[in-house]
Amino acid sequence: MSDNKYQQPITIATAINNIYSRKYLLPGIQRHFTWDTDRIEKLFDSVMQDYPINTLMLWHITDLKIKQNYRFYNFICDYVESRSGGTMNEKCNPAGQDDFDAVIDGQQRLTSLYIGLKGSYTVHKKNKSWHKSINFTKRRLYLNLMKEATPNEDDLAYDFKFRAPSENDESIKEGNFWFPVSRILSMAAPGENDDTHDYAVKHALPKHANKVLFRLYTAICNDLSIQCYQQNDQDQDKVLDIFTRTNSGGVPLSKSDLIMAIVTSSWPEIRERSEALTKNVWNDTGFAISKDFILKSFLVIYNPNDIRFKMNNFGESQVEKLRKNWDELTKVITNTFLFLKNQGFSDDLFRAKNAAIPLMYFFQKTELHRSASKTTFPAEIATDIIHWLTISFLKNIFSGQTDTLLKHLHDVIEQYGTAQHFPFREIIMEFKGTNKNYTVDDDFLDQILDYRYQQPGTEYVLRLLQGATNPGLSYEQDHLHPKSVFHNEKLLEETFTNEEDLRFAKDEANWNSIANLQLLEKLSNIDKSNKSLAEWASEPYASRYFYVGEKTSLELKDFREFIKARRETIKRLIREAVA
Repeated sequence: MSDNKYQQPITIATAINNIYSRKYLLPGIQRHFTWDTDRIEKLFDSVMQDYPINTLMLWHITDLKIKQNYRFYNFICDYVESRSGGTMNEKCNPAGQDDFDAVIDGQQRLTSLYIGLKGSYTVHKKNKSWHKSINFTKRRLYLNLMKEATPNEDDLAYDFKFRAPSENDESIKEGNFWFPVSRILSMAAPGENDDTHDYAVKHALPKHANKVLFRLYTAICNDLSIQCYQQNDQDQDKVLDIFTRTNSGGVPLSKSDLIMAIVTSSWPEIRERSEALTKNVWNDTGFAISKDFILKSFLVIYNPNDIRFKMNNFGESQVEKLRKNWDELTKVITNTFLFLKNQGFSDDLFRAKNAAIPLMYFFQKTELHRSASKTTFPAEIATDIIHWLTISFLKNIFSGQTDTLLKHLHDVIEQYGTAQHFPFREIIMEFKGTNKNYTVDDDFLDQILDYRYQQPGTEYVLRLLQGATNPGLSYEQDHLHPKSVFHNEKLLEETFTNEEDLRFAKDEANWNSIANLQLLEKLSNIDKSNKSLAEWASEPYASRYFYVGEKTSLELKDFREFIKARRETIKRLIREAVA
């Protein structure tokens, strides 16, 4: 049974002392501090109005290996705005210290309270240079004791404000008295001769101002307003999962967000480099990739024993491996998508982005990534790759969770892939009898042959038939017997004297589906235009598109027999391709 538990509630002053004494630290999965001064002021108003503060989630660290190998950070005390986002948390080394709590939910609130009660917030003057110190103002949190606790239109009852310190703050001036909030931590507990009373007398504060000061002391030093849930498991990935599910810091986080934060803590340049890579791939190839994709690609290629998004897979040694292999990984990713672009795929057409990852491993293993983007890439290998990709898409191989699939594909490619051979048929054999079966049956073939012009899946079937394409040419879907013919009622009735043949020709399922479609080189398609199939067949390059025997008529009057013959031939060709 787990010994995770809710702790006894604590005061804000206790939490601040825990931060100051490093009993509370921040784990590497945390994002940067993002709150502005308005939001901090509102938090303090909520505290004064006794609004609840959400429960803190703490990870109690006792494991020496975690202390030594995992990155932890101190809380920010003095925050300074900067063009890059502001003060970053300082790394700390807790290896030699006692057990402590890592805050996995509550960073923004605790940091805000710490800045308000212990530190400062330096703001940049708008529209001023970021390089001159005179354009920055250091501010501390103050409470106007003269304002009575009456909520305004924004439901704010107390007048908290970050202000530049002034000699006249602690005096009544123009109806205001600005009390430095940090001073409340050094005051003694209220009583008949307490510090808050003495302070009010010393500064000649009216009764309502004394009440505001007393309320501040009570809210910070007396009220047990902070609830804490302590997670005692030392399993890092369990904590990662908890953080993903419970984080309340605004935008929901995925595991890859947190993993990227961990990697960034060890290698700060990774975020900028990842952004540059995604931008360059988009500009060069038109494919959109994400940080998830980059990290998963790294795992499959360089850490294949375990490709899950786990904290242990992104420790110091793995991040160093990522840094060391970054240039090669960048080339592999970029050139793989250039290869796909050359083969006529687009971001929209490439149904499952993870399907590119096994291909990247094949290119990296065989060093074919060096030539993958070139027009001289071997057509035989390209054809097998196209066959694998298109049948994968047609059979939805990459649907659902893909970690097991990616690992299995990696292992098959590792065993059988060479610079002269992409192991498409070995993949088919290895996956027989699994829920990712590549084999096809008649029902599946009949289904895909019914795909129609420009429908999802049609392009895959045509590319499966086409195999490798010429990277220097553009291709288009088009009808062999021209579409315009089947909209000409008079011509159809004149051509088909048999009623059954006429109904067959009028049925869009016949003339607008795979059996009457083909990928045509754009120039060939322009040349073909609305020529009849029989007329176009006289062109020397046309016959390779027909997939019918020499004795099969290409005349419109024999359309029914042409479609029947072509369906059977296409079935045979697909069976052979995935045999």
